[in-house]
Amino acid sequence: MKVIEDFTMPKNTGKSFIVRKGQHIRVSAESIVDFVVFNLDNLRERFDQARTKVNQDKVYISTGDALYSKSNNIMMTIVEDTYKGKHDLQYGMCSKSRFDFLWENRHTETWKNYFGKRGITKREDFPDHGCWENMIDGLKGYDIAAEDIPSPFNMFQSIEILYPTGELRRCLDRDRPEPGHPAHVELRAEMDCLVGVSACPELGKAGKAKPVRVQIFE
Repeated sequence: MKVIEDFTMPKNTGKSFIVRKGQHIRVSAESIVDFVVFNLDNLRERFDQARTKVNQDKVYISTGDALYSKSNNIMMTIVEDTYKGKHDLQYGMCSKSRFDFLWENRHTETWKNYFGKRGITKREDFPDHGCWENMIDGLKGYDIAAEDIPSPFNMFQSIEILYPTGELRRCLDRDRPEPGHPAHVELRAEMDCLVGVSACPELGKAGKAKPVRVQIFE
């Protein structure tokens, strides 16, 4: 296949890409990537976490699975996935308001252990913005309101859902690619797509966010 675009995104930035029907997009990374899709010919049709899970009767997707829109149309199909963990389809995007929320709730039972594990002692230890702001910036120039950006396909954000409580447990460090050896997800567009990508900042002073490489092939 011929490479028609090859771009490396710095950590905690966002960018949009046009991927025509039949073209492939490959995302290679060692850290979390937020990924959203819109129908290029109708930007009101967008990726939907719920349809993607329900239509395939699973909460983890990988090679051979599809990304569905809220209109139940297949937008993209995963053709290759080298990540050893399980990509997330539960969480929304990190954001300044999310980081503010965590800091404001630092003394609660739910969150107090979170801070010690990550070496967070002040609000400035969190990023000043996150994937939500990155997506807004990356999709500038398109008629997409910020509130219409969907919850993402969180690539390389490994989670487990505990039974019977339903608790979400992050397993990112356990499943993280070896340094210098990024994992990748490659998808084929099943319609003309506008794709938004955010290179997540991850969290805390010990955050391990890295640049993200995006390639488009035809």
